[in-house]
Order: sequence, then C-alpha cells, then structure tokens
Amino acid sequence: MTLEEEVLKRVVPSAEEETRLRETVEDVRSRVALAVKAHKIAVEPLLVGSVAKGTHLSPPEIDIFVLFPRETPRETLEKVGLALGEFLEDKKRMYAEHPYTRGFWKGFEVEVVPCYRIRDASEKMSAVDRTPLHARYVIDRIGKGQRDQVRLLKAFCEGVGVYGAEAKVQGFSGYLCELLVLKFETFRGVLEAATRWRAHELVIALEGPAAKPFTEPLVVVDPVDAGRNVASAVSEETLATFVHAAKSFLGKPRLEFFFPKPRKPLSPAAAKRTLAVRGTTILGLVIPAPQITEDVLYPQVRKAHRAVEDACRRADFRIARSRFAVVGGTILLLFEFEVFALPVAQKHRGPPVWVKNADDFLKKWRGAKDALSAPRIEGDHWVVDVRREARDASRLIRAHLSQWSLGSDLASAAKRTRLLRDAQTFKRALLPEVTRLLDPRFPWE
Repeated sequence: MTLEEEVLKRVVPSAEEETRLRETVEDVRSRVALAVKAHKIAVEPLLVGSVAKGTHLSPPEIDIFVLFPRETPRETLEKVGLALGEFLEDKKRMYAEHPYTRGFWKGFEVEVVPCYRIRDASEKMSAVDRTPLHARYVIDRIGKGQRDQVRLLKAFCEGVGVYGAEAKVQGFSGYLCELLVLKFETFRGVLEAATRWRAHELVIALEGPAAKPFTEPLVVVDPVDAGRNVASAVSEETLATFVHAAKSFLGKPRLEFFFPKPRKPLSPAAAKRTLAVRGTTILGLVIPAPQITEDVLYPQVRKAHRAVEDACRRADFRIARSRFAVVGGTILLLFEFEVFALPVAQKHRGPPVWVKNADDFLKKWRGAKDALSAPRIEGDHWVVDVRREARDASRLIRAHLSQWSLGSDLASAAKRTRLLRDAQTFKRALLPEVTRLLDPRFPWE
C-alpha cells in the first residue's frame, strides 16, 4: 500500500458512513423542501460544498443552499431562510453577509444557507450567491481519480496547519484546494508547483485573466468571477508554511504530514530550564474573550497582538518571538523578550543644532525634572539623557494597554487583562501554548 493509499484509507468516509450521509442529505433536503411549501415561495434547496463534489473528508459536513428568486426582498430571504433551518438540532444562527443556520442532523453537521439564484457572477447580490456556481464548475470539470487527489491535498493542508479560510487560520479553503488540483492535476502536482511559488509574484488562472489587480500573497482567480481572488484569505506566513511543507514532503514523504503526532506540553520544570538556558523572559497577557464569532474575534486578537508587540519594540524592549491563541474563553498573548528590563537612563535625540526649533529643545530639557544629563551635541544633533518612562515591558503594557488600538470588542475586555511572567505562565491550561512558543517545530517534525 502506498503512502497516499494509506492516507485515503483513513480520510475517505467508509461505505457505511457514505450510505448514512446520502440518506441524511436526502432527509435534510426533503425537510427543507417541505418547509419551503409553507412559505409559498419558488425556492430550490441545493446540495453544494464538498459532499456535492465528492471531495469530502471524514467526518463530512452537509451544505444545503436554498436558492431564492432574485426579486425576493432581502428581508424575506433572511426571515424565510432562517426558518428553513429550524428543524436542525443544537442549531446556531450564524452571520456572513446575511444570517444562516448551522446545526446537526443524524450526527452530521449541517448548514442551511439562503442565497439568490443567479446564472453568472455578474448577477450576484451577495457573496454566497456564487457558491452554487463554484459547485457546478468543479463537478463539471473534475476528472476520474481527481476527487481523491483533492482529498489528499485537503488532508495535507489540515495536517500541516494551513487548512481553512476562516480568520483563525488564514489558510486554504476547500474550494481553493479543488481548483489547485484542477490546475495542476494531482496532489503531488500541486506540491511540485508550490516549490516554485513566491509571495506576491504569482497569479494562477484556470480560465481568463483577473478582472482587476490583487495585492494578496497568493492569487488564484475565481473561474466563475474574475474579480475575486479565491486565495484572498491566505496570509504570507500560511503560504510560506505551505511551500516549506511541500518541499519537505517531496524530499521525504511521511504520514506525519497528514497526521501529526500530538505535541506533549513541556513540564513546568522543563519550561523553566529552557528559559534559564535562553536567558529570556516570558510575558503573557490573559484577556477574557468577548462572546463574538471567531471570524470577528481573531482579526481583533491579531490587532491587539500587533499593537502590544509594536509598542514594546518602539520602547526598546526586544522581542525574540511571540504568538497568540484563544484557549477556552481566554485570549492569550505570549511574548518572549530578549530584553525585558532597561536602565533608568534613556538617550533622547533632538534636532540638528542649526534648525529653528533647536532652542526649544534646549529650553525644554535644561534643568528638566526628567533630564538625567545636560543637553550635549553628538554629530550635528542635540542629545539628552532622560528618565525612561517604563523600565520593564510589563510596566509599559500596564500603563498604556487601554490607549492602544485593540479592536472594538477587545478594548473593553482588555481592562480586565492579567499579566503573567515566566513561571506564572506555566499553568496547565497555558503550557501547550508556552510549549509552542519555546519549541516552534512544525507539526510534522
């Protein structure tokens, strides 16, 4: 059995699961169709997504899009669209451009999404209207055996940590994986192509050229809408990780790329020893996570992480590496400092001696309370030693966290931030993230 066959054996639904899936799809579709009759609107429930295309992994998800006539008022589409998913168990109301329902039915996760029926992308009234066109494009073109090639690519992306276009991952969507296999024919064909990719230097098109320029690291022109980049969610770091993983796999194929072994967290003693050897300091910010969707939360978490990191670096506190995570109901921002504490004295550079406002600089700092020296000339600039505002990074963060741009929902939650230093971060719930900070190996390594 080849490595690819072993992977497929583990990720493709069994015959029993496939039978149960198809029966559930028909049951869901019939229940939606029955609910449609009660509203007397000519709408059509349509199976889309990976199950419709036969590229699904185990466990599969069922996506039913309900196609409304274009003349349907948006208010009616939203109200009726939500009502059609009321039969689902453990249902939740989700939001994209308009609300839809996610829940479970007979053990499968199901989404019932209202959209407008369109013939081509020029008629779209919301972003989700293109999804049935995506399904039809792939179904009409995917060749014999390519469904399993897509499954291999999806499983590979999942294993190396880059699968999913959601804000949490910023990675490869299922549709993107399908298009890449259509373009490069096989799973290995995609990986071989990826070894030559460079961020911001590549545009992949299956049909005509892009209708406009794109600025994202990876550009894959949507074959049903040339004005859309299917890879717009893929971040520079995610793309780089995928390219490195592709090179590593082709050099030495292993199951660990698809099914990485769980990383055992460091013990508190081992984490302490690692810090002692490195001579660094860990600072953790623990913030209560607001009750918002992940796609709203993660961009704000990234913004907060970047704001803290930038402010520390501007104040000369050098950060070796950092990461963030949402652990349960808690946001964790972790920073490992090369320089965590600084002396009281800080050199403050002023203007050139001969500029007009040089006298203002001298007036301000001669005899000033926070001046630790008289102004002096270095090169052609005035310089003075001043009292540093915060001698360690934790003091800086405490003093200014509420003033930094953290995102609308995090700004309030950040008022309850707890700062943890070194061993204080070695709590059981946090140690997996501390381990990933101190041991940044890739999942397959």
